[in-house]
Amino acid sequence: MTKAISRQQTIIDELNGFFGDNKFLFKLIDSCVLDGIWYWDLESEGRGWMSDAFWGMLGYDAIIKQTQTAQWESYIDENDLNELLTNVKKHTSLPSHQIDQIVRFQHRNNNVVWVRIRAVAIRNKEAKPIRIVGTLTNISTLQQQAIHRTENAQMQSSALQKQSLVLEELEQIAEIGTWEMDLLTGEISWSQQTRRIHDVPDDYEPNLSSGINFYKEGESRLQITHAIEKGMSEGRPWALELELTTAFGRQVWVRTLGKPFFENGKCVRLFGVMQDITRQRKEKEALQTAKSEAINNALRMQLAHDSMEMGIWEWDISCGELQWDKAMLTLYGISEAQFTGSFSDWENRIHPDDLVPATELLNKAISGQKRFDTQFRIILPDQQIRHIKANALVISDNAGNPIKMIGVNYDVSDKVETLATLEQEKLKAEAASRAKSAFLANMSHEIRTPMNAILGGLQLLKHADLDDTLEDILHKATFSAQSLLTIINDVLDYSKIESDMLLLENKPFSMQDVVESVEYDLQPLVNNQGITLKTHIASDFPDTWLGDMVRVKQILLNIASNAVKFTSEGHVEIHLACTEYQKGTAISIAISDTGIGMSEEACKHIFDRFTQADSSITRKFGGTGLGMSISMNLARLMNGDIQIQSKEGVGTKVTVILPLERDVSIQEGNQDDTPEVPSLTGKKVLVAEDNLINQAVVEAFLAETHAEVTLVENGRQAVEAVTNQDFDVVLMDIQMPEMDGLQAQKAISTLNKNIPIIAITANVMASDIEDYQKRGFSGHICKPVDAKVLYSMLKTHINPQSLPETAEH
Repeated sequence: MTKAISRQQTIIDELNGFFGDNKFLFKLIDSCVLDGIWYWDLESEGRGWMSDAFWGMLGYDAIIKQTQTAQWESYIDENDLNELLTNVKKHTSLPSHQIDQIVRFQHRNNNVVWVRIRAVAIRNKEAKPIRIVGTLTNISTLQQQAIHRTENAQMQSSALQKQSLVLEELEQIAEIGTWEMDLLTGEISWSQQTRRIHDVPDDYEPNLSSGINFYKEGESRLQITHAIEKGMSEGRPWALELELTTAFGRQVWVRTLGKPFFENGKCVRLFGVMQDITRQRKEKEALQTAKSEAINNALRMQLAHDSMEMGIWEWDISCGELQWDKAMLTLYGISEAQFTGSFSDWENRIHPDDLVPATELLNKAISGQKRFDTQFRIILPDQQIRHIKANALVISDNAGNPIKMIGVNYDVSDKVETLATLEQEKLKAEAASRAKSAFLANMSHEIRTPMNAILGGLQLLKHADLDDTLEDILHKATFSAQSLLTIINDVLDYSKIESDMLLLENKPFSMQDVVESVEYDLQPLVNNQGITLKTHIASDFPDTWLGDMVRVKQILLNIASNAVKFTSEGHVEIHLACTEYQKGTAISIAISDTGIGMSEEACKHIFDRFTQADSSITRKFGGTGLGMSISMNLARLMNGDIQIQSKEGVGTKVTVILPLERDVSIQEGNQDDTPEVPSLTGKKVLVAEDNLINQAVVEAFLAETHAEVTLVENGRQAVEAVTNQDFDVVLMDIQMPEMDGLQAQKAISTLNKNIPIIAITANVMASDIEDYQKRGFSGHICKPVDAKVLYSMLKTHINPQSLPETAEH
């Protein structure tokens, strides 16, 4: 204790010595109201001193603290201490840098004591700083007051900001903006919402002229101008609804209220509010429109009621009371005196056959299961039967209980009778269509059956050794038979197109094969005409496509055969190329000739069915007049088109556009798909055919296969033959006496389901072929029988592994 006191006295004595020698210290102490003095020895670390007033300021006993070794730095805020040390360091290096800082000390009760510290360095003769002496001033009261002032200012600012935000939000919600104009300075101020209404930025500075110009030119601008003038001159306020054109060009409606402010009899200020009422105006207009529409609907309903003789009825469900208007009484043929107002007035007049379903529906409507929308018959007092259409709505109370029905009745007897007549006509038309189809199918069968014998015989004669004359006759006979078959096919194809029954295949095919086939078919006619037929294929034209090869050939053959038929001298040319069509690639087939040509009028009707250029064409050249119509329909089924150009006496050019897809799955070039004659040695073939000539034709075709052939004349004999021996394949005619081919196929399949049965028939309709497939036939060959088709079918349905090498012929 004695040692600490001695040390303290030494510091005090030293300080007194400094005070006596240093005028700066005396000046510092003289100018401050001191709450304490502090002292640092810069040459001896840890040697320092704080006055008693300092420790008392922090709530400690000065005597105790002066005798303890605890440093005063431990009571100062760490951040403030670091800043103080920095300032001391700067001051010792640069005397002009002052040490004057507010720091926070921790009071004994843990409160903060705010202290202002000021100090100066004591330097030796060499100007080296050796001591620091400073003062301490308690400014806690002042600091707390400053903090309170700052907090109050922040609270006031926050309150004002909140008020501003609330006001702005209210402006936005109500879409009301404020404005003010100082007439002395000309300055105009708009609130944020006012700027939003005008679609202008926040920094937009309006003036009187620009503000008025926002109002729509015409009535709105004239009204606001007049209102402002009267306000400034006479002090009149205004409240107007006007149209604005905003900076973005939007048309809006605003309600603008203005009021002038006068001083000493002079208008010095205008202020007011503005509200966007566009939505309210639209709602008002919509309400007015709805009101007008409701009135118009009521008028229309009245007109409908009067014109349709619509009766209105109302039924009180709780008491059973029924009310009818005059139109209802007229509909039911009774007078007002005859109407009792009971439910039986309606019930007793319904046709007995319709009463139960009508009342059941009425009960379901009341229970909420179904809507009452029905039709029934009524019996008038004169026993006349009328058809009534009835609709009604159920009205319920707040609890959801049905209390009333309101409905309408009107007479639909004329409509019912008309529909009945139309239904009869529809049935007649359908029957006529079925009769037509049956007639066409029968005609096809009757013609194809003898044609089978004719073409079959002609095919067989091609292999005979004939002289030139007979060979020419055979060639012409074959061509004539093929022409006759083409006419039959035209009639049948058109029937399919009319019935929307024609289906197109989508398989890979070679366009070159199609052209070569057409050239081959037309060559006899070309030779007879003494003209030339040439084909030109563009160098970049791809050969393989996806589509219906048969129908593409049919289009080309129809048009090319016409060109050849109507050209007696010169040439016919076929040009194949690719073209752009409907943003895709398409086949372009151009057939041009140097024939008789057509008039412009004839070109308009050339695609009509049963139509040719004129009657003399039919007499001279023949034909059904269906070829061009069928070709156009086929092209359109392929999403294509046909265009024609012609001039009488010069020639005709027909361009066919077929937007088919390219196919690269088969090699370009000719594909020889002609089946060879299969060798059926040791195979047994059963032929069921009632026509003897057709028997002979098929037997002759089969002779080249070396098969063992059994011929029967009807289905019953075919079944007996299969019962007695095994066959590898059955060729079955459909129309035969005693038992037809369908019955025979069913019976044979029951006996041996593994025998392939192929239908050979003149029934070539798509529906017939589909029916044969469903019944279980293995295949179908149409008459006249084509030897290539027959051979291919036999090769397919007789086990290929069991067949020997192809037969020679």
